[in-house]
Amino acid sequence: MEEPLFCVNHPKVETGLRCNRCNDPICVRCAKLTPVGYRCKKCLQRQQSIFYTGLPIDYVIAAAISLAIASGAALLASYLGIFLAFFISPAAGVLVADLSWRAVGRRRSRYLWIAVCASIVVATMGVAFYQSGALEGHTVTSRDLLRIELGLFVAMAVGTAYSRLRLT
Repeated sequence: MEEPLFCVNHPKVETGLRCNRCNDPICVRCAKLTPVGYRCKKCLQRQQSIFYTGLPIDYVIAAAISLAIASGAALLASYLGIFLAFFISPAAGVLVADLSWRAVGRRRSRYLWIAVCASIVVATMGVAFYQSGALEGHTVTSRDLLRIELGLFVAMAVGTAYSRLRLT
């Protein structure tokens, strides 16, 4: 008669299931069904880490590219008004995401989307401060910074860039 197996993560849970990669005993809470069978969380993390080939410098490169392109696009959207900003914003998000991804050599990074989206927000805030006169020493009110076309731009551009980069 075989000795009972206990889950490597939950030592009090008896199991008959094993990870098909490392052969560790796992309970149903720890098992994840994959196309080739059940795997433990540890093996799944190792397998997914292979796909991320990005370097730490990629975040800096992507942020710099995004900041430059998003600044120009936000400035353009602010001058063209709400109606045209509605059409420019998603295109700007695609442009920022794709050029940033190409600038880092199309390497996959787990958090590249955060660097790009944060740069879009910072660029849009910079345009709002520039247009309000804050950089020239004028007193700025919250009304000067709350511009509908810039809010529309940042929401749509960030959403588009996020959806483009989150899947890469």
